Amino acid sequence: MTDADFLYGRSTSAGKNVKFPVSLLLGDGYACRRWNQDHSTPVGEAVGNIDYLRNLPSLLGLGCYLVDDAHNRRKLDPTNHYKLATGETAKLDGSMGQYMWGTRTPFYIAIWNEGSYLYKAASLKPIPGKENYRIPIFSVAAGHAGIMDRTNDKLCSVINTAAQYRGGNGAALTSGNASADNLSMLGYPATQMGTSTFEAKAAKRGTGWGAGWGWIETVIEILFEIIMGTQHCQTAYNATKDANGLYQGGLGSGVSGMPSWSEFNGLYPVVPYSAGVELADGVGVVNYPVKNSAGTTVYTAPIPVFFGLKNPYGHLWVGKNRIIAKKASDGSYDFYVAKSSKTVWDYSDTANMLYVGSLAARAEAGWDYISKMNFNGLAGVPSECAGTSSTFYADGVYRDVATSGFRSPLGSGYAYSGGHDGLAYFNGNGAPSTAHAHLSSPLCETPDDFDPVPFVAAA
Repeated sequence: MTDADFLYGRSTSAGKNVKFPVSLLLGDGYACRRWNQDHSTPVGEAVGNIDYLRNLPSLLGLGCYLVDDAHNRRKLDPTNHYKLATGETAKLDGSMGQYMWGTRTPFYIAIWNEGSYLYKAASLKPIPGKENYRIPIFSVAAGHAGIMDRTNDKLCSVINTAAQYRGGNGAALTSGNASADNLSMLGYPATQMGTSTFEAKAAKRGTGWGAGWGWIETVIEILFEIIMGTQHCQTAYNATKDANGLYQGGLGSGVSGMPSWSEFNGLYPVVPYSAGVELADGVGVVNYPVKNSAGTTVYTAPIPVFFGLKNPYGHLWVGKNRIIAKKASDGSYDFYVAKSSKTVWDYSDTANMLYVGSLAARAEAGWDYISKMNFNGLAGVPSECAGTSSTFYADGVYRDVATSGFRSPLGSGYAYSGGHDGLAYFNGNGAPSTAHAHLSSPLCETPDDFDPVPFVAAA
């Protein structure tokens, strides 16, 4: 058989017969998009094996799983997360494991420049002749935020309205124009802890557990850009695929237009952790009505869902760990990434981390838009800031003017920062200990280890 031939098989999870190219069975080729760096458009061009690109989500097993503390994982039904893929009832309340989003197989990512083009590719096999990062099986909280088990003082990922899992700072809010449901913070993400504290609470689950790992956030961004074909994730959602059956467009604004948020509930979460679960492993946008104390809808929040990952941007700041920024005497940022996901995270121990690059200082603290990204060590941080809200990455970057100290990169953006929000978003103004009402950090894990050093695969 040749790469041009097709095979037929039975998909037990989808319950139907499917046709797939032999090239996927043989593992040839890779999924790839490229961007012309001489142009400012965020839209990428599909190149290489189009079949591989079209099938990448299923090849990687993108979707939601129940994961126990020993890293055993069970796939949820792709159309109903209250069932396992095998048909049994699934509970997302923590009694059957953590409600996570991720992959079922290791894979490889390569990013390279060729002429005026920037290429981003993913494959089940190393991409010949390119620097490859091996991505282990991993998962991150399906709601892309942290939930605290207040009884056991552990970070988790569950849909549960018991007081044990109360969100926010662990207490009901006593002021604001929000609904009673929202003020209770029952079933909402945990906030008001520093980024490094989220990591410590997650690590109580054992080796291979953490919170907001930077490399996972970068992998999410790269997969989104390859699969959806744009670096501008806030582009309107387009349910129609192109002539090759590929996704085109973003997932909309996200929960980035919340009005009068401080008066509503003091900048605490505005949508519950369950919002979007009805889309299961789908791709699209789900609307959630945010109501005030009178029961009136004050904001229809659009929840972006990426193969089951809810709110990957636009609701709450995501505090990142396993990556740190150290402010230099000239106000610039020096970035370091951890050499392992198995070691205890000490953000100040840069001597034992991998230096991956810097970001120039700004004359005054303020916002710009990202034009180029630094993916060394899968850091996923800005390297140049000469874009706009509709060009290049179209996401915001905030730089302060401090000349010393550590900064935890804050990603995703939050519910009133509008066009600054996105998968490449960077705010460099928060210390690892700084807590905010609108800052969370999602539980994450891998049974393997992450290596931030790429290798060149034989051509």
